[in-house]
Amino acid sequence: MSNMSDGQVHDDMFDVEKEAARSGTGVVDDPFPVWAELLEQAPVHRGTVAECMGMPVEQQGLYIPGKEYFSVFGFGAISEVYTRKDDFGSGFYNEIGVTTMLGDMILAMDGLRHRRYRNVVQEFFQPDAASDWWRERVIAGLVDELVGAFEKDESVDLNSQLCAQLPMYTVTAGFGLSPQEGIEFRRHIQKGNDHDAPPAVRMAEFDAAIAIAEDVIRQRQKDPQDDMISKLAFAELEEEDGSKRRLTVREICDFCRLIVFAGGGTTWRQLGITLFCLLNDREQFEAVRADRSLISRTILESARWCPNDPMFPRQAIRDTELAGVAIPKGAVLHLCLAAANRDPSRWDDPDRFDVHRPVQRSLAFAAGHHSCLGQHVSREEMSTAINALMDRFPNMRWDPSAEPAKLTGGLLARGPGPLRVLLH
Repeated sequence: MSNMSDGQVHDDMFDVEKEAARSGTGVVDDPFPVWAELLEQAPVHRGTVAECMGMPVEQQGLYIPGKEYFSVFGFGAISEVYTRKDDFGSGFYNEIGVTTMLGDMILAMDGLRHRRYRNVVQEFFQPDAASDWWRERVIAGLVDELVGAFEKDESVDLNSQLCAQLPMYTVTAGFGLSPQEGIEFRRHIQKGNDHDAPPAVRMAEFDAAIAIAEDVIRQRQKDPQDDMISKLAFAELEEEDGSKRRLTVREICDFCRLIVFAGGGTTWRQLGITLFCLLNDREQFEAVRADRSLISRTILESARWCPNDPMFPRQAIRDTELAGVAIPKGAVLHLCLAAANRDPSRWDDPDRFDVHRPVQRSLAFAAGHHSCLGQHVSREEMSTAINALMDRFPNMRWDPSAEPAKLTGGLLARGPGPLRVLLH
């Protein structure tokens, strides 16, 4: 990791407000009070989430004109959508163009095809793989290097100097890309995802990202290493007739585009949210520092309290009904996971972040056959980082000379701004 670029690169690439601007949604002030009001009225509403909130539809994201939209805010209703595979599917990702950005990805697949492709990579992201291969091969060393780089400083921005860098370099190193290749790969996808970019520019940026990944893939096919691309280069996909074959270069590249790009973003924001919560409550910070078994619970609670990806789409496969509302075939559902994770019918005092809260499943990592593939690796990254910070900086606290930390973002992604702390 000695070839990492300077901090300005990470500040530019990992800025939640810039991310919201690139997506076209813009920054949205704390949406939770409005979501709570909408949930109290009904679990399912007609219209996009932005429209339900009284905002212009242009701030929605995951939107194309001419569709019928419904927004789902209740925990039970969203859980139904994820489990009713014959009624709701993922086809809208293809219509909205996400697959142009991230390839023919498992996020947009359904049914047998989804299961066949997910089975290829599932074993590499199971809890045992996260705590063994990923932690020992990648995460532990990265955390030690990143934290060690600022351990003698008096004040540090944890967002840019730890949260932003750890996930990107974890997936980059895990897949076998060099640090510079990882930065360029992510930069090209980000530029291609800019809603203001002309189509030709977007495609050129996506093609540049593909070229980086495909070059490494061909190298690993000839000379395998101990990395994910090598594992995928020799993994086998089961066809519908039961026969097996190796993945094509483009299929491996599509896994890279989804996992490397998404894994470098979601964990960045969620780690920052978790640290924000702990630093805002000294009593809970000290409780976790004294009892590290609470770290796992803390991560799950932060993901419930403020999931960094607040919303996902689904599409009705046929005419159906949800929570008493008729949903026609082809209608798009905006699933507001963040609202559902504070459903008072499931959690007492749901707006409170509480590391002692009894653990029960939230929707932070989705549900059903589309539950988050990388969640165990992500949780291992966050756990290792929090342990290291508490070991080395037991007196870590907000820097009073800095602007107060805040969570910000749009309707599609939320996370921290600068997290400036005093270390000693």
